[in-house]
Amino acid sequence: MKNNRFVLLFFIIFTGIFPITLHAQTFLVSGVIRDQSTNEPLGFANVEVLGQSIGTSAGENGQFSLSLANGDYQLQFSFIGYKTETAPITVADGGKTLSIALIPTGVLLQEVTVYTNPGDGEAAQVSSTSLQSERVREISSIVPDVMRSIQALPGISANNEFSAKFNVRGGNFDENLVLVNGAQVYEPFHVKEADNASIGIFNVDLMRKVDLMTGGFSARYGDRASSVLNIEYREGNRERYTGAATLSMTNLDGYIEGPLSSRGSFILGLRKSYLEYVLAMLDVEDGARPSFYDIQGVTSFYITPKNKLLFEFIHAGDDFRIDPQIETIGPFTGTGTVQGEPANLTETRYDEENEKARYFSNLFDLQSVNFIGKNLLLRTEVSYYDQLEEERYHEIFNRNVAIEASQNYFYRVDVDDIEENDLRIKTLEMKSDIDAQIHPFHQLKAGISYQDIRYRQDQVDRETIVERFDFENYPDTTVNVIDNNYIDPADQQIRADSYKLAGYLEDVWQASDKLLLSIGGRADYFDINRDLNISPRISASYSGLGEWTVRGAWGHYYQSPIYRQIASPVASDTNTQAIRATHYILSLERGFLLKTGNGSDNLKLRIESYYKDYDDLIHSEIGGDGNIFYTRRNDATGFVKGIDLHAVLSMKRFYGWLSYGLLSAKEDLIDDNRGAFPRYTDQRHTLSAVGDMQLGSGWKFNFRAFYGSGFAYTPLVPEFDTDADRWIWEEGDINSEHLPPYKRLDVRLSREFAMGNARMVAFLDVSNVLNFKNIYGYSYRFTRQGLPNREEVELWPIVPSLGLTVKL
Repeated sequence: MKNNRFVLLFFIIFTGIFPITLHAQTFLVSGVIRDQSTNEPLGFANVEVLGQSIGTSAGENGQFSLSLANGDYQLQFSFIGYKTETAPITVADGGKTLSIALIPTGVLLQEVTVYTNPGDGEAAQVSSTSLQSERVREISSIVPDVMRSIQALPGISANNEFSAKFNVRGGNFDENLVLVNGAQVYEPFHVKEADNASIGIFNVDLMRKVDLMTGGFSARYGDRASSVLNIEYREGNRERYTGAATLSMTNLDGYIEGPLSSRGSFILGLRKSYLEYVLAMLDVEDGARPSFYDIQGVTSFYITPKNKLLFEFIHAGDDFRIDPQIETIGPFTGTGTVQGEPANLTETRYDEENEKARYFSNLFDLQSVNFIGKNLLLRTEVSYYDQLEEERYHEIFNRNVAIEASQNYFYRVDVDDIEENDLRIKTLEMKSDIDAQIHPFHQLKAGISYQDIRYRQDQVDRETIVERFDFENYPDTTVNVIDNNYIDPADQQIRADSYKLAGYLEDVWQASDKLLLSIGGRADYFDINRDLNISPRISASYSGLGEWTVRGAWGHYYQSPIYRQIASPVASDTNTQAIRATHYILSLERGFLLKTGNGSDNLKLRIESYYKDYDDLIHSEIGGDGNIFYTRRNDATGFVKGIDLHAVLSMKRFYGWLSYGLLSAKEDLIDDNRGAFPRYTDQRHTLSAVGDMQLGSGWKFNFRAFYGSGFAYTPLVPEFDTDADRWIWEEGDINSEHLPPYKRLDVRLSREFAMGNARMVAFLDVSNVLNFKNIYGYSYRFTRQGLPNREEVELWPIVPSLGLTVKL
């Protein structure tokens, strides 16, 4: 009996000290948490076991692990800026490995990720709307350019294969906000001076992610009326040195990346064009010789795994010239009347044009990214931007007429035309953004910014006409001098120093697993016009309609006047005010799994309707060279309405999409009693198709097709001036006609192969392979006989390019 009591006492003590060995055995539940749209690991994401006080945080590489006993559990995964997800799991005598994908709230609302670079060693399981580095190269048409790749997406129109400028849903290209790592970039184009051509300055190989918002964007983004293109550059490889180089008929580009100590990395990209030689061979653009280069890079340093510094820079430079154009016409003869008597006329003409330009732009950006605790992300940024433009144009023209009558007379006209533009834009911006996850289903976002802006512009557009003749006071010579100054005195020299202040607050609420709401607003103040604007914004996403997801957005979007729109460089509340665009957006989206035997084959459909209402609009017109001219007054209203359709097909050996846009864009000048007329961005039908086919054995074929029904333009109408006894061109009704339809098909054939330790891709690009004739505008001239003659301004013909990419 005594022994039994001893055994019982020993059992109680033993089980009290070591309860786990008898009550529960645990197993390891591990996995990785990634961004669904980019496939990047989400470092420091949160993992919680619902109903229990158990949880953890993912490591820097997104990996997590938990020890759980046998049973059923609900695991909740959350991260700042992402929709919280719950996953049921069962632990039964063994460990589990999970792969968790979280969706950014911006993607669920209105953002579209159009480009991602998943990085080395990561599967390319990106969203159906994303374009990876190679795909951007393949659909850019000759020169890799993300700003031309996105022109194949819904809501975008350009009708020019060699222009990086694009319109979004009836807005002009000045209504698009372009950000690089959060810093604003103005006019980020190479080859600005060439008529109807431009190339984006951004290096595709350095990009981590590009988000495009064609409307209804959140309160984080402001000061633009139509769209946001947000480009994020990636950090360099922290493990090893690597790089690549591409040589083609148009340019040479490459990059190198690698570690900088155990805590840092770098990536550096270079690009140099030789378009001047290509254009010389093609004999296009009237002797245009554009040349550009850019160098850009990112360095990163991790103070701790949760705190890092990023330094990014971009330097882009251009030299542009046109071979001197010298034309001698004549002699040709005719008859006429001089001083009331018949005369024989012999005329010769001489015309000489010289044009050159120089551009550069610099961006320096320093950013601090800090995770504070588990649920707070703080970004602080200082950026400096510097842009210079120097443009020179000089034309000399003379006309000599020898007159044989009762006396030998002469008539001579000399025209000296000088156009100069010197522009310098400097901005210094400081901003801070904070994202806080105050609850797994509730996030707050806020930020403030200050931007110092300095504009310097000197313009000359002067024409001197000297007329000499002797038939009125023979033998004395009469001299008439006419000086025409086509630049308003107020615009000849602009010196504008000002600043902008902005702040925003956004509340993102995950009301249920199927309903996501965002309510926010921002305030923007521009000192040059003493203008304070408040912009409320709302967006929502609901996925409870069977397989369909419905999205909606509404908001006010103000855009302060740019340097070409301000009426005066002097700060005043009577200066040009901000335009306001009110967005109304409603969309439906659905995905379909295809029964092809490959479980990942899918089709996604999206239809989106929109209405954009403009107030205090600044009227603009586009010239034949593609430049936009503004009235510098809030003198118009307008609206844009339309529907965008997008179908994306993703299969094992094929990826592609079809986009169609139906649009109507109208503008109405205030108090002109003329009524609404089309904006120059009005193009009723826009259709694009992109395809990427794997042919096997490393072969790949890509195509890109476009159709646009034609932009609106203002025609010139010939009229005969009876007083001057000659034909003249008079401006017709504003944007009363549309250009002919635009058609183009680009193709690319490539082969990937290995050579030693290098991976190589040889490719053939052909732009406009069917050699369609496309018209960008019209030039209005006169024949030698003085008759009106309208000439078509054609875009480039078929342009082939061979190239080779080497990756180490």
